[in-house]
Amino acid sequence: MSISSGNRFEPTNFPKGRISRYWLHIINNGLGEPIRVPILIARGAEDGPVLGLNAALHGNELNGINVIQKLFADLDATRLKGTVIGVLVANIPGVLLGQRRFNDNFDLNRQAPGNENGSPSSIYIYRLIDRVLQQLDYLIDLHTTGEGKQNCFHVRADMNDATTARLAGLQNAEIILRSEADTSSLRGYCSSIGIRSITQELRDPMVFQHDVVADSICGIQNVMIELGMTEGQMLLTNPKTLLCRRSRWTRSNEGGILMVLPELLERVEEGQPMARVRDVFGDVRKEFTVPVSGVVVAKNVHPICQTGMGIMNIGFEIEELPMLERMENAR
Repeated sequence: MSISSGNRFEPTNFPKGRISRYWLHIINNGLGEPIRVPILIARGAEDGPVLGLNAALHGNELNGINVIQKLFADLDATRLKGTVIGVLVANIPGVLLGQRRFNDNFDLNRQAPGNENGSPSSIYIYRLIDRVLQQLDYLIDLHTTGEGKQNCFHVRADMNDATTARLAGLQNAEIILRSEADTSSLRGYCSSIGIRSITQELRDPMVFQHDVVADSICGIQNVMIELGMTEGQMLLTNPKTLLCRRSRWTRSNEGGILMVLPELLERVEEGQPMARVRDVFGDVRKEFTVPVSGVVVAKNVHPICQTGMGIMNIGFEIEELPMLERMENAR
């Protein structure tokens, strides 16, 4: 592997049939030292699609880093058609601080397309898009849930676009959420400029969870086969995936000690008990019921609940996507 650095990133400058490493200089810190983003580039022996993988746009979402590491460790660039670009850590300051947001306290995933003359986070995301991401044909944006929550492995995708829907169906996710992302998000903006994009939500923050990392890699490899970048047999390990046409976070309008009752992926019915909030003495202040029948996509597991915090994300208007149907949709 070769290692190089600079502030201009051109995939075609890297040698064919090899995996290269690159440090992309994005901005400087307050002492004038460079903040650089680590990138892996697998340029195939033949030209073809450009697939991008983006990890740790939120600084506490680490599973995606391990996904890219392991995917590239097993990638043979001499047998690859096209290019795979892996942005290992998109939000360098956030990762180093162990926090979700950028170091100016803004969410990088709500700053697209950024502004070259804007705030620190706005300039940062502008340059990341301008120098790397706008060169992609396809993007898989790797996320997890936030602090104090748990996620199932699910995919967010614009299912109105046939190509994007096929890519989403190949991910072996437990749930697909139909989601037309706002253009201030990275996925939404990339989609708006013609880059077919999906988001993988890889469970929980601040840890490497090897089972969901393996599922993520399997889905990415399926995409590479689907796009003709590699040869092989697609592997669909999940017997069925649930497609939720809508989802909703329910929030607490009472503060206290929170206990959420349903488990991830549990089917819930409107009106069943959902959560209890107790005061510090242990007395129940409020009980919540499920507002709509559906399936639990994510839940709050942090017991300290200030008024307005999320309780549970419910996916509803559900359709089952059997494995055979997902395979047929991908052809």
